[in-house]
Amino acid sequence: MSPSFQKRDERFQRFKEKNPGISFARYAAERMHGELLKRYPYNPEGAISVALEPSFWQAGEAKAGKLLRAMAPSRQDKVLEYGCGSLRIGGHFIRTLDPGCFMGLDVIAGFYEMGIEAIGPELMAEKAPRLAVIDEAGIAEGEAFAADFVYSNVVCVHVHPDEIETYFRNLARLAHKPGARLIFNARLTPEPARFEFDGWSWPLEFYQDHLPGFDMVRADTGTLQIQNGIETTPIDFEFRRAAS
Repeated sequence: MSPSFQKRDERFQRFKEKNPGISFARYAAERMHGELLKRYPYNPEGAISVALEPSFWQAGEAKAGKLLRAMAPSRQDKVLEYGCGSLRIGGHFIRTLDPGCFMGLDVIAGFYEMGIEAIGPELMAEKAPRLAVIDEAGIAEGEAFAADFVYSNVVCVHVHPDEIETYFRNLARLAHKPGARLIFNARLTPEPARFEFDGWSWPLEFYQDHLPGFDMVRADTGTLQIQNGIETTPIDFEFRRAAS
């Protein structure tokens, strides 16, 4: 039986009635950001405290290392993170790549502003990463960035079904360069399923069908998980834009 999230859905619908232009992604991000700000005052020390829980550089080190090994980018390659959050992963790319070769996009600026504080002004000035909000202007800027690699970590599973078409359309725009590699993770189920209030999974064909013009070159599955009675399989994807 599918889990019920009726009360939380109703709360979101009331919010939508008052804020018709706000997406589910922004709604969820602003609520999460607000909860963080209740715990830490929003000032440089507070921002660093959030980013350093438990340690900014250690928190994303394992995942960043896995991505860097999988991608093996040169220092001159351009890397874009869709859903960069507080830059816990992106910070490692910023340190590794040449200046101007990293770009991060997120639903709201508040998260990556925390990362900017944690990374520090010297490294930010030296590496000059580009950061922008996910809106039409930000996607257009990301498209012009012409990334060699686009990755999106723990984002796809949280995209509302009403917004999933936009998510994949944005990824395709950002990874438009011939031969560009697109890496993201998701959950698999035989049929579309909702396993959390903000967690959705889809069949394998769903992901393939939503990325025309790309070849699926890797699909590594993890251990079966059960959440709210729904069985899902984690999966790490790599797609490649056709060379011509």
